[in-house]
Amino acid sequence: MKTKLCILILIVALVGGYQAAGAAARPAIITFDSSLNLITVADAENEAATTTLTWHTAGLTDEYRLRLHTYILDRWEPVFPQDSVPLEANGSREVTVRHPLTFGPPAFLLSILHISSNSVVDQRIVSIPDDVSAASAGPVIDVFQADSASVGAEQVLVMWSVSNRVPTSNLVFEQILADGSVISVELPRQNLWIPSISQGPVVPTYEAGASAITLRLRVVDAVTESVLAEQTIEVAAAAVQIAPPPADSGTAAVPTATPLPQPPPPGNVILSFTAEPQTVNPGSAITLTWEVQGTGGVSIDQSVPNIAAVSMVVNAQSPKGSAQVYLPDYAAYSAIYTLRTADGSATAHAEVKVHCPYTFFFGEADGCPTNEPMSVGASYQPFENGYMLWRSDTNEIYVHYDDGTAAYFVEKDYAGLPDAELEEVPPVDRAAPASGFGKVWAHAPGVRERLGWALESETGYTAQVQGVALTREPRPAFAFYITLPDGSAVGSGFGRWEQVP
Repeated sequence: MKTKLCILILIVALVGGYQAAGAAARPAIITFDSSLNLITVADAENEAATTTLTWHTAGLTDEYRLRLHTYILDRWEPVFPQDSVPLEANGSREVTVRHPLTFGPPAFLLSILHISSNSVVDQRIVSIPDDVSAASAGPVIDVFQADSASVGAEQVLVMWSVSNRVPTSNLVFEQILADGSVISVELPRQNLWIPSISQGPVVPTYEAGASAITLRLRVVDAVTESVLAEQTIEVAAAAVQIAPPPADSGTAAVPTATPLPQPPPPGNVILSFTAEPQTVNPGSAITLTWEVQGTGGVSIDQSVPNIAAVSMVVNAQSPKGSAQVYLPDYAAYSAIYTLRTADGSATAHAEVKVHCPYTFFFGEADGCPTNEPMSVGASYQPFENGYMLWRSDTNEIYVHYDDGTAAYFVEKDYAGLPDAELEEVPPVDRAAPASGFGKVWAHAPGVRERLGWALESETGYTAQVQGVALTREPRPAFAFYITLPDGSAVGSGFGRWEQVP
């Protein structure tokens, strides 16, 4: 009996020792969830949605801390600054959902880190699937136009806006040559994904004797390579002939897969990073100055809001130094410089504001003009429920409805359509439009039904036109401003228009 009692005491002691050791087990993430179940591409790109992230952990002591990251481009970026209020062991935070600028859904990473070693103890990822139901009708190219002031330069600035985009689609910019062949006009870029609404430079080839260049924007499914939407524009070629870009200028570097990064080890610290002057004119020189504690040097990227291309402007081995770089011409509002240590463990940002060199011809308005106002030949025709405009420099037709919505038609869309031939007779004091207006009115879906009959004949006049730079977040309200025959001005773009007060 005594022997059995000793054995029982030994077993109890062993079990107690095992439980004591188990109490020192590493902490773990039990749950990590998002309140938002689906998100559209548009809401993610516009940062128009928020989600409440909720988590529960076990065994989290003062030796550990929680960190929250979101995946952007090719790396996990902190959602909150490192010196912000620590995340509690069991808690929640409402955060804005950002598009990852890749073909994947928005994702968040919750990590438990050991404070002394900065090592990862546990991680959990939650992603928010794409809502494809809103894009069932297929993508639509709402805007595709070139800044006429940039034509004749080696690069031409184009602006675009695509709605109802599916997550697997991407944008492709091309030029159709005189012989019907197609070449890419895209500049090299680090990331394959192109934002749905933005503007950026393309590099066309100017063919000898050609009076115009034809640019094409296609929305392509990256999986099936099928074309979901496309639109072309014709831009008058400059008299000066420019040598074509290198053969590989349209090749986009496909990002390589990046594993989940470990938190940065201690030791690599950015002591200072500045960009001077902080406010400059477009195209000005910027002096970047840095000092880093650590080895391996630094790299500095230059980015402009609403522009897909991110360019590396500095790649230096010295931990301390300076370099002079130049703002791109299309940076109309600001440019952001991002410094990274060679191992990517530390980053710092510096923003430079850009002075707008132009003013709107009619007074104050949202955004910065792309150039001085231009005088162009134009036509105007009023209708029962709106009016139509045509401008001679681009041959575009604008339809402005009384409810404030708008539609845009490039010459390629309507030039081949038949003239308006109607069997019914217009009511008294009403008429059917002719020429290009008539083609769009009679054959473009929904235009005739929404506009109604013409109230007067088409009138020619000289219009003042001024574009708006879109390289800002949030983007300006309109893409351009144009005057009507009575001298009043309207802003238009992105499917809507408004009379200037």
